[in-house]
Amino acid sequence: MPAFPRLPEHGLLICGLVVTRIVGWGSTFYALSVVSRDIQRDLSLDVTTVFGGITLLLLTGAALAPAVGRHLDRSGTRGAMCLGALFCALGLVLLSLAQGPISYLASWVVIGIGHAFSLANVGGVTIAHLVGPQARRVIGLMMLATGLSSTVFWPLTAALSAGFGWRTTWLIFAAMQIVIVLPIYAAVPRYRQGAADVPVSAAGAPRPDEARVAPVDRRTAFWLVAAIFSASGLVSWGLPLHLIDLLQNAGIGAAEAVAIAALSGPATLLARLVDATLGDRLPVERTALAGLVLGPLACLMLVVLPGTPLAASGFVLCFSAAMGVISVARATLPLALFGRQAYGTLMGRLTVPQNLAFAAAPLLFAAMIEHLGRDQALVAAAAIQGLAVLAMLALLRLLGRERGLSRS
Repeated sequence: MPAFPRLPEHGLLICGLVVTRIVGWGSTFYALSVVSRDIQRDLSLDVTTVFGGITLLLLTGAALAPAVGRHLDRSGTRGAMCLGALFCALGLVLLSLAQGPISYLASWVVIGIGHAFSLANVGGVTIAHLVGPQARRVIGLMMLATGLSSTVFWPLTAALSAGFGWRTTWLIFAAMQIVIVLPIYAAVPRYRQGAADVPVSAAGAPRPDEARVAPVDRRTAFWLVAAIFSASGLVSWGLPLHLIDLLQNAGIGAAEAVAIAALSGPATLLARLVDATLGDRLPVERTALAGLVLGPLACLMLVVLPGTPLAASGFVLCFSAAMGVISVARATLPLALFGRQAYGTLMGRLTVPQNLAFAAAPLLFAAMIEHLGRDQALVAAAAIQGLAVLAMLALLRLLGRERGLSRS
């Protein structure tokens, strides 16, 4: 039985970064699905405009990602994350004060700036800087608990909005950025380039974080990775925002739908636990392929089976487990394929096509669910994820060819 991986030198700080990701993703992404109907009613907005806020957040991140990635490789992540926390807090305050579509959408642009500097890929880059070759394992550990964002913030948002209203809820979340998140970011050590490097062994063995893709194949591998995570992300960023409404459309009561949707956190946590525990034994591309295959099967499960709480729970558990594995692979697969050198810059480049797909996801799924209905929207989600499976198979074929050439 494999031993559970031990936290490295910066274990306490990594635990703190887990807290920042739970608060960050919970307050700026997952909370909206709980209060979206209240915002629609009070600001007289349609569902497209409400979820268009997430689209603007992601488009802002895509625009900033390349420059942010280069900055992270050059100067480290501490200053960027502290600035990001301040922008997230400001954006959430502006969101609580929104009076119409312009002020509402503008607040999401501000939150998007905060996202680009403090969330997105910044956590993975921070870990790569801190622990070097152990980055894949530690990223998996860090993301174990971040899968609880929805489990924590869906019920929390529902309770706060029921007791104080959605405007005060956003203000409370803004305060969390200042009181909880900012001090943890400020505790990240100053970046010293090469500090986490390990020397080449005396026998000349390659470093553990060495690139696996030959220079001649880097462009092909880059675009295959971009296609894999853009296609899968189109579903993982679109479907969860409508998960509660999707379950209610299947005949599940409102309170029961929230409870079933909250199962996504433990399922994601369990999937990431398996990935972190077995990470040294299974190549990241193999675990990613398993998640990519499980995702469409889960969507088809809810179409084929009756709309009962049991079927809905099975769908949420399987889909969330798949997305949990893929979300870890989104940070660790590029690291495994291309190495740690200029990792921030690489992730910044990958963020552009991914965020463009992610940005379209909330609106796309809102439109599909409204115009096509639940079942056809789920079939479309399965088909989109199927494209990611095909891209992953092509990447595996490329890696297999390179292994064959290296042995000959």
